[in-house]
Amino acid sequence: MQQEAEQPIRIALIGECMIELRGPMFGALQQSWGGDTYNTAIYLRRMLDHRFDVHYITGLGEDQLSHFLLHAWQEEGLNISDVAQVADKRPGLYQISVDDEGERSFQYWRNDSAAKYIFDEQSGDVLAAQFQQFEWLYLSGISLAILTPQGRRNLLDALALYAGNGGRIVFDNNYRPLLWPSVDVCQAAYREVLDLAHLALLTADDEQVLWGHNSVEEILAHYDCEEVVIKRGSEPCVIRHQQRLVEVGAQRVENVVDTTAAGDSFAAGYWFGRLTHLSPEESAQYGHRLASTVIQHPGAIIPKSFMP
Repeated sequence: MQQEAEQPIRIALIGECMIELRGPMFGALQQSWGGDTYNTAIYLRRMLDHRFDVHYITGLGEDQLSHFLLHAWQEEGLNISDVAQVADKRPGLYQISVDDEGERSFQYWRNDSAAKYIFDEQSGDVLAAQFQQFEWLYLSGISLAILTPQGRRNLLDALALYAGNGGRIVFDNNYRPLLWPSVDVCQAAYREVLDLAHLALLTADDEQVLWGHNSVEEILAHYDCEEVVIKRGSEPCVIRHQQRLVEVGAQRVENVVDTTAAGDSFAAGYWFGRLTHLSPEESAQYGHRLASTVIQHPGAIIPKSFMP
């Protein structure tokens, strides 16, 4: 008898992909697309093999740009079966300006994007039933921030039910103050997710701005997650796993072109390692290697030919 084909491990990332304009503040602009969890999804999909089925959960419109994005995502190997097409809405838009040191500034036009409304009409239990098909869910602070208050409440309720039924959650703290109505609202939402998360990917600068944490010790004391990774840019990342602390140094880059997606690509490399049963130290090395490659190229998503 022929053996049944092994079912792939299904994982999903939740968030928003926007149209990206890149170039000087005024002048000729190059067009692309990206978004924090989308960037992570693409890099993760490129690294994982056929044993994994990577879904992206977001909203798009029914316009030509939305159809183009769907096609492009399929070309990258993402599963788009959970992308909601929202009538009369369109993708968000952002513009990146990069200075001489590769540091970037952003301007956004996303207040009425399709992704904002994707969870408005689905109660927590309905969403949780949808999420149960996945072994892992990944989201960020931006994934929460862009939603309407009702959509955010529905998502948080669903995540609690999902985790209660054995689902595993990865949370990246990406904090963008302008996307939140208040610090208190943001902190309350973060607490709910981090109480459920198996893996927390935390940017130290965001921790300082949101919570006032000024040291690694303060950050770690704030969280009970099974696994915590503190991203510190060009400094070594700090990992706590099973009460063991390790530091893993970043790869030195002489020519930084654009730091867009540095944290997103590190997250992809680290999570790839953990999904494929590498140690936290080995996983961090993958994350640093990918991030150091990405920041030597313009834009959020580098061509496949440049993947390390």
